[in-house]
Amino acid sequence: MVGIGLGHADLCLIGSSSRLWHHPANETPLPHKAGNDATYPCRTDKRSQATVFHQHLPRDTYSDVTHHQSFAKTDDKRYRPRTAKNYRIIWRNSERILRLVDQLMDIRKIDKGQMSLVFRETEMTGFINDLCETFTEQANKKQITLQFHHEGADHLKLWVDPVNFDKIILNILSNAFKFTPEGGSVDIRLRTGKDSTLPKPLQQYAEITVTDSGIGIAPKETEHIFERFYQIRNSQNNSNIGTGIGLHLTRSLVELHHGDIRVENNPDGQPGCSFIIRMPLGCAHLRKEEMEADKAPLFHTPAPVLPVPYETEEEENGKTRTKTKYKVLVVEDDEDIRRYICRELASDYHTLESCNGKEALESIFNKTPDLVISDVMMPEMDGLTLCRKIKQNVNLNHIPVILLTAKTREEDNLEGLETGADAYMTKPFHIEILRKTAANLIRSRERLRNTYTGQQTQGDKIQPIEVQSPDDKLMERIMRVINENLSNPNLTVEMITTEVGISRVHLHRKLKELTNQTTRDFIRNIRLKQAAELLSKKRYTIAEVADLTGFTNPNNFSTAFKDLYGMPPSMYMEQHLKQDKNKEEAVSK
Repeated sequence: MVGIGLGHADLCLIGSSSRLWHHPANETPLPHKAGNDATYPCRTDKRSQATVFHQHLPRDTYSDVTHHQSFAKTDDKRYRPRTAKNYRIIWRNSERILRLVDQLMDIRKIDKGQMSLVFRETEMTGFINDLCETFTEQANKKQITLQFHHEGADHLKLWVDPVNFDKIILNILSNAFKFTPEGGSVDIRLRTGKDSTLPKPLQQYAEITVTDSGIGIAPKETEHIFERFYQIRNSQNNSNIGTGIGLHLTRSLVELHHGDIRVENNPDGQPGCSFIIRMPLGCAHLRKEEMEADKAPLFHTPAPVLPVPYETEEEENGKTRTKTKYKVLVVEDDEDIRRYICRELASDYHTLESCNGKEALESIFNKTPDLVISDVMMPEMDGLTLCRKIKQNVNLNHIPVILLTAKTREEDNLEGLETGADAYMTKPFHIEILRKTAANLIRSRERLRNTYTGQQTQGDKIQPIEVQSPDDKLMERIMRVINENLSNPNLTVEMITTEVGISRVHLHRKLKELTNQTTRDFIRNIRLKQAAELLSKKRYTIAEVADLTGFTNPNNFSTAFKDLYGMPPSMYMEQHLKQDKNKEEAVSK
């Protein structure tokens, strides 16, 4: 539960259903004024970044986004269902843009000392309950348990500025839901307490604790998490999270309320963390001019966070007739963007979806797509790691990969291509360019497949002239040594070089040239392919197969087998048993 704001994955469909509009989280946009060719100086300190942004923030930002929102609210019945879904995305992401701009403007007001709070006695149980209601749909969608515990504080009243205090609670709750996985939990606790060691306003306090079961925070990050523009590293994929704005604003607003906020990881090794807010009881710490004249306690009802509904079940179940047999896997943790890409490609390809790299890799092993389109920054496993695992696996490396990212630096582009990606597209991207790139890559792979299977030239009908090339003779000698020593766990690169009569360097270079594998990987994959053949015959136990193929440790054998085939040996055996049983039943019928 870290950071708040748009983040890298928060893209907006603005102005066109085929254009993805995005500002990377690590860049501050500097608008260009008409008739003024001067460029703004580069600011390196963090406070100046916010200053430059607000000094040059266009006055019509709100009107621009509001225009898109009013367009998105137009009666959907006049448009095709797919276009109507895109308008919903425009609305939801316009809301995200407006909230981010609100946060930046609030920070600017606080910096200039122009943020004036108006305190009013507010009944906290109803206030927090109302805020929880705005997350009900999101909780149901992600199957997250949301609970509010307020035993002993059922009618607790606090003096707060309702307009700004709800930003504190909404920011913390938004973080909790953003970084809590499906099936997790978010708990809110409200209680009162006393501590004479604290400064006078907080010696009698109300405490609001928001606890989640998310990814947690590294201990070294907790002291910096409330700093402006500080982005922590995601422990799951080593990537930056959020914009570093929301939590800084949250702490500033808490302090303006004369309160205190801190973060702690959950005890006893439990996943997730807790944000703890303490607010002073009573109004003795407030000046008379800070308090609203109306003494009646306020029961607050906030506007919904995301008022536009998600697609209905009928819309989701609507099928699009696909023109081709090809399958495309879209890997993206942002649900809106993932579904948008799938909808746009659905008329041309059978589309599959995954929300992270780990889930995608399992899907690739099971369903073997013809193309993978992946975001770079994702939980569990990022896009670069996914691409690297695909290209290093001899059973998968023929699958083309397109990487999508908000990172626009040349170094990031090179890093993506070095992993073996076939195309690297930066956001914002045009859907038609993505569509053409996908078509070209699939067509290119199809041509290669035709070339090597003889379908283009009908080479299978031509009588071949059998003459072995030097490379064929070398591979024959190498394979003879490997086959004769397949069960020998001491089969090494040195043994092959001695038997074949070439140097280690020459052997490595030739195998890399002919098989695109190192010598060790080549030996291991031959062992595993032979193991798969033995497992499919079901004559030996897994331990016996491991021994027959030169693996001394069954656990190492199972790990290596799963890396190559995407499933453990036991499951591989079961699948072949089911296949044989189905064949026997089909024959008997």
